[in-house]
Amino acid sequence: MTGPRNGQILFALGLALANTVYGWQVLQMSRPFAAGEPGPAFLPALLCLALYGLLARVLISEFRARRAEGSGEAADTGLLPVLGPLFAIGATALFVIGFVWLGYAISAALYSFAIAFYFNVEDSGRWGRSVLVALPVAAGVTGFGWLFFDRLFGLTLPVWGF
Repeated sequence: MTGPRNGQILFALGLALANTVYGWQVLQMSRPFAAGEPGPAFLPALLCLALYGLLARVLISEFRARRAEGSGEAADTGLLPVLGPLFAIGATALFVIGFVWLGYAISAALYSFAIAFYFNVEDSGRWGRSVLVALPVAAGVTGFGWLFFDRLFGLTLPVWGF
């Protein structure tokens, strides 16, 4: 089968390759908790491991979906699945730009909502359900990030900059 499924598999494999390079760089840093504290390699190592787990989930679900489809052709889903990586890159760029002027809470909430909403719409095709899923995801990611950086590590996150 060709199309969005192969594109998602190739994108996941490309991310796995990039994550491997990233992970190799993390291994060059001092080990987390070597000095009794998490250290600079803690979060990158955690993110690297999480990405491997998520990539495995994507690959397994894509191969299961291909097997379930059998020899029948899937319905044309349009450009929505193809635009996902481009959307994620654009949203990430806007997050970085917004981080300076809008601060952490607003930019992180908007970014995580946009990503969760887009990929839920892509997966389910249901706009209303996607909003209901994306709202708690955005709140959870934003809250966890604030607790992690501000409270756990004492890193002051930027606030509204206008």
